[in-house]
Amino acid sequence: MSKKKKYTWDDINSPPKIDNHSLVKLDIIEKYIEIYLRHLTKSFYVGNFKLTIIDGFAGGGLYEGGITGSPIRAKETIDKITQIINFEKEQSNCKKVHFDIDYIFIEKDKGTFIFLNKTLRNRGIAHANVECINGEFTRHLDTILSRVSKKSRGGRSIFILDQYGYKDAPIKDINKIFKQLVKTEVILTFSTDSLIDYLSECNISTLEKMGLTKQQCAELLNIREDNDYTRSKIQPLLYRSVIEQAGAPFYTPFFIKSDLTNRSYWLFHFSMHPLARDEMIGLHWNKQNTFQHFGSAGLNMLLGYNSDYRFNLFEFDNFAKEKTLKCLSDELPLVVKNKKIIQFDMLKNEIMNGTPAKTDHIKEVLINLAQNNIIKIQDSKNNTQRKSINTIKDNDLIKYNGQKIFIFS
Repeated sequence: MSKKKKYTWDDINSPPKIDNHSLVKLDIIEKYIEIYLRHLTKSFYVGNFKLTIIDGFAGGGLYEGGITGSPIRAKETIDKITQIINFEKEQSNCKKVHFDIDYIFIEKDKGTFIFLNKTLRNRGIAHANVECINGEFTRHLDTILSRVSKKSRGGRSIFILDQYGYKDAPIKDINKIFKQLVKTEVILTFSTDSLIDYLSECNISTLEKMGLTKQQCAELLNIREDNDYTRSKIQPLLYRSVIEQAGAPFYTPFFIKSDLTNRSYWLFHFSMHPLARDEMIGLHWNKQNTFQHFGSAGLNMLLGYNSDYRFNLFEFDNFAKEKTLKCLSDELPLVVKNKKIIQFDMLKNEIMNGTPAKTDHIKEVLINLAQNNIIKIQDSKNNTQRKSINTIKDNDLIKYNGQKIFIFS
């Protein structure tokens, strides 16, 4: 049985009421776009900046109370931040950046598509660089990829895939995006109960192709509720399958929880660069008690699964930070010991996907380890010892020092 649509845009004068978790998603998208643009245009030498924003499940663009949806939010955020960036450059006697940004908004429902176009016109956003497509995202993907790759070297782009049904944006399509565009990022969200329904409709062979054993498949097919216990089972089971099939080297996989309902949505961010991953994980920490995952606070947070998997809730709050620092202080010495010597950026990139920690957390623990003579952090050129977080550089060498006892404080 097909599910009722989450939101309906039937009357231009009566947009739907937005859920709390959707507000969180929109806030994350807005703040991430701002960070993204600021970082990529901070160099004095950036003169022309090309980017394509693709909203694959655009919706009607407007909710009750005048709250804007993802297409409007993305466009207006970029308009605002590009003006601020160029004002700041002008104040610093730097040359302005010419922003060449295209927008592609896709919506398969005809009524919602009509609503979206009216919303865009009413807000003065119906410009030549804004294209609306009435159709399914997957059917238009090849054309979009060709267009994006022609616009800029590497296909600089952000795909916003905020769909209700899990199967509307299959992971194989995300894999296709990363195979063809080397400068792209994908923000993917889907509801946990939609995922459960999708899995329930599949046969065992389909699930096995995702890398699951028959026992794991049977366990997933027996899950029917959307609650913390269910998500604690789903996340470790499907995590590795999803990220391996997506094909992106860096990623974050966490749930948005709702304080008003028992529903949660899985938010993935896939990228080609470790800095992008670090900026997104930073937003999760800034939205304390809004994001969560079910697993370790340290390294290998979701690696492996067995029937005795324990329910460990992690909510990116102050207590979670304390747990993270403690776990890293216990686990990082073993990593460094096995490597004997390793550059900081190589260590960071090797472990970052498997931990909820930010780079600053990793640096904080490494400095504490160095102060307790467990490791050494040295400048690669002159062997200067690093003594504070802000002094650690990517090419610094991390060496195991052999100290046995360590207490994190």
